[in-house]
Amino acid sequence: MKRRFALGCTAVLILAGGLTWYTVRALLSSPPARQHYEVVDRGDVEIEVTETGSIEPLKKIDVKSKVAGRIAELYVDEGSVVRPGQILAKIDPTEINSQVAQIQAQLDGARARYEQAVRAASWQVNQTNAAIQEARENLRSAEERLEVAREQSRTQPGLTKSAVAQAEASLKAAQDRLNLLKTSTHPQALVQAQSGYEEAKAAELAARRNLQRQERLLERGFVSQQAVDAAQADLAAAKARLDQAKAKLDLIGQQNLMELAEAQSQVNQQAAALETAKENLAQVSIYAHEAAAAEAAVRQARASLQAAIAGRKQDRMKLDDVTQAQAVVSQLENQLRQVQVQQSDTTIVAPMAGVVTRRYVEKGELVMSGVSSFSSGTPIVQVADLQQMLVKISINEVDVHKVRVGLPVEITIDGVRGVLFRGHVTRVAPSAEGAGVQAQQNPAQQGGVVRFAVEVSIDRPDPRLKPGMSARCAIIVARRRNVLRLPTDGVAGDGANASVTLVTTVRKDGRLQDVFAQRKIVAGLRGDSFVEIVKGLRQGDRVKPLPYTGPKRRQIDLDMH
Repeated sequence: MKRRFALGCTAVLILAGGLTWYTVRALLSSPPARQHYEVVDRGDVEIEVTETGSIEPLKKIDVKSKVAGRIAELYVDEGSVVRPGQILAKIDPTEINSQVAQIQAQLDGARARYEQAVRAASWQVNQTNAAIQEARENLRSAEERLEVAREQSRTQPGLTKSAVAQAEASLKAAQDRLNLLKTSTHPQALVQAQSGYEEAKAAELAARRNLQRQERLLERGFVSQQAVDAAQADLAAAKARLDQAKAKLDLIGQQNLMELAEAQSQVNQQAAALETAKENLAQVSIYAHEAAAAEAAVRQARASLQAAIAGRKQDRMKLDDVTQAQAVVSQLENQLRQVQVQQSDTTIVAPMAGVVTRRYVEKGELVMSGVSSFSSGTPIVQVADLQQMLVKISINEVDVHKVRVGLPVEITIDGVRGVLFRGHVTRVAPSAEGAGVQAQQNPAQQGGVVRFAVEVSIDRPDPRLKPGMSARCAIIVARRRNVLRLPTDGVAGDGANASVTLVTTVRKDGRLQDVFAQRKIVAGLRGDSFVEIVKGLRQGDRVKPLPYTGPKRRQIDLDMH
């Protein structure tokens, strides 16, 4: 029994030793593990800044009411598509309508008072102007009468005496002319006319007798018909001269009567004028009294003119009433326009085309004014333009210097997997978020990461993009497509000063061995993961990674603990 046990143990020991010898032999005969190398390939090299933000509309407006009140009607809901000017809601206008009616009534009364004041002022001004004009006319007339009265008072005595003498001379001349007509002029003219009439009458009688004689001689044949015709013509001429002489005689008789009557009338008129002139001698003293009365009238007219001019003060008072009434009208018109604007503001309309993304209130709720209260007012709905979307991200101060407006951006969204959206940077904040007053108020927070707000506009609208979605934005700072490249840990230096450790595998002593050699290269763009190889390497070349220069693992572990 013991022998069997010893044999079993010996067999186990022999088996374990053989297994150990085989394992050691296998390990000694296998090639050593090969080191990891970087391989030159062809692809894209890029520098990008990646950050996650939220999608928001480029334009969104919280629509508020300019007037406070109760929501009477609400016509839209979330998701409603609206156009500019479309009615969104209405505020109960009862109170504002009452204000409009009240101010309108006050304005009507003020306008009536203004028109009344205008009419009163116009009447007053016209009355004053008329009074002044009348006073000036009266003064001018009084001054003229005074001048005439003074002149008459000064010249009338001499004029009156001269008038008496002139009247006596005129009366004597009229009497002399009347006597001349009676004694000389009229008798002589009448005698001449009578003599001419008698001569014409005798000539007519002689012509008639000659015609009779010629007619008897024609009957006997002693004369020709021509002699008879001549006698008839002579008779006709004699008759005409007779008629003319008779008419002249009658005319002279009538003229004599008329001239005598006229001369007698002149005598009578001159006699009356003489009596008048003699009577005017008694009026000389009266002209002196008239001059004194004219002077008093002038003084009175001047006083009346001054009183009329003083009436212009009343004009100014009436015009002041007009100005005051007009000011009241203007004030009430401004108040009416203001409440009418508030009346129109009870109808809330869409300020732009878009989609209602939020509805803050319900019908019947009270809202505060967005312009007349100390608060910012109560929003009613939010209207957003979903045709233009953007992503708001926050970039730390280490990367923000790389970002500039216009850089292309590749956007991926968790809610729309597998789709790459494109955009571009439209805004980079000039100052950090929370800078200024907030940083001064919270100095304890200044030691945190400083970040800058950046906005990325999405190039093409897509109905799958919803406000509030998270989006990962990769801002492409620089990119080289389809170029030779190496991972960044294989290239030391930049540009023409770059170098790599080139790896070449050779067979030596029947075994493959790696040979290392330093090589100068020209590096291009150094991206986040790869470096562009411009010159010095070919596709497929292997490069040894740079030695790790970070802290030792043990030190990291100690720091962590």
